[in-house]
Amino acid sequence: MGIMVRWEPVVVDLGWLPRAATVRVRLDAVVNVRLLNAENVGPYRRRSAYRMVGGVATQRQLDIRVPSDGHWYIAVDTEGLTAGNFRVDVTVVS
Repeated sequence: MGIMVRWEPVVVDLGWLPRAATVRVRLDAVVNVRLLNAENVGPYRRRSAYRMVGGVATQRQLDIRVPSDGHWYIAVDTEGLTAGNFRVDVTVVS
């Protein structure tokens, strides 16, 4: 019997952030963490080509530095991974 897996991302709107701000993501599973600007969040949601900062998070805490001033989002998902349920906490720390 096959198991259907739904790809359900969690997308957090961080609002406008300055270059070099740090976004802290705390996790309880191995998941994909992607920092996306406003231009790329739509293509990400549509599963088309987009640019991002991040990748597979294998540690419980991940700090990501914002590369430029702008409106930013954090997307967390399990696409291509074995994790099912996960918890995530996102904080801008600087």
